Amino acid sequence: MSVRGWILNARAELSEAEDKVAKFILAHPEQVIGMTAASLAKAAGSSPASVIRLTKSLDIDGFTTLKILLSSDLTKTPDDPQNFADITPNEPLPSIKSKLLSSALQSIRETTDQVNQDEVAALVKTVSKAKQLFVFGIGASNLTAENICQKWNRIGTPAVADNDLNSLLPKLVNARPGDVLWLISNSGETPEVLVAAQFAKKIGVKLVSLTRFGNNSLAKQSDIAVHTSQPKEAANRIAATNSLLAQFMIVDIIFYDFVSRNFKQTSKALADSHQVIRDYKKRLL
Repeated sequence: MSVRGWILNARAELSEAEDKVAKFILAHPEQVIGMTAASLAKAAGSSPASVIRLTKSLDIDGFTTLKILLSSDLTKTPDDPQNFADITPNEPLPSIKSKLLSSALQSIRETTDQVNQDEVAALVKTVSKAKQLFVFGIGASNLTAENICQKWNRIGTPAVADNDLNSLLPKLVNARPGDVLWLISNSGETPEVLVAAQFAKKIGVKLVSLTRFGNNSLAKQSDIAVHTSQPKEAANRIAATNSLLAQFMIVDIIFYDFVSRNFKQTSKALADSHQVIRDYKKRLL
């Protein structure tokens, strides 16, 4: 992901002093490359300490590294904002294809670039110990929940996906020690998902979450939080295309890491699941 992308993703979580520095970087990236932390702070009307805090907020290893990354970004072709717009009246099909491809690639690339290995490792370790995996998401996020459920069931981890609190909460009441609740919300602010998170914390169920980048309410409550990039979608989007693609990508990354770390038992479970489907089809056809 570009420095600009990191800043835009984190903007809502920055302090006022950090945001002043972030605004200056967005407006004058070429100028920042030749600055010191002190001169940037002065130009932005902030402080050198805020410059350093901003790099930490962006998970960048110091101001020098930020300048190196900025220099690299400036040699790349900038994103065309039109590529991330929804369709227009009577738009030609080649234009629609181009927009969708460009935005999809950008969402997937930015999500993979910001994957935190420690977060993924912690999630994989937690789910590896789960006796039961509960997965919950509302609307489009439920498609991701179903995807998670299908994947982990195939490798021997009992998993159930819900999109209705009336169905989920009774299941959680009977959760056992070691069971895990995995909540999906792009915004991290979906009311029903936050209710589920609060209930899980109350009864002591391990809570993991998948949200877009940022210190949102769901991420704050979670024992382990993993993130996608901020999806580039129109204000009045037609579909949750980019957020779903980003969610599916991070789930695949987590799943493949899970299989790799638990290769012996998961490979056998996958082989058995393939075989039972083949046998079923032979009998049916």
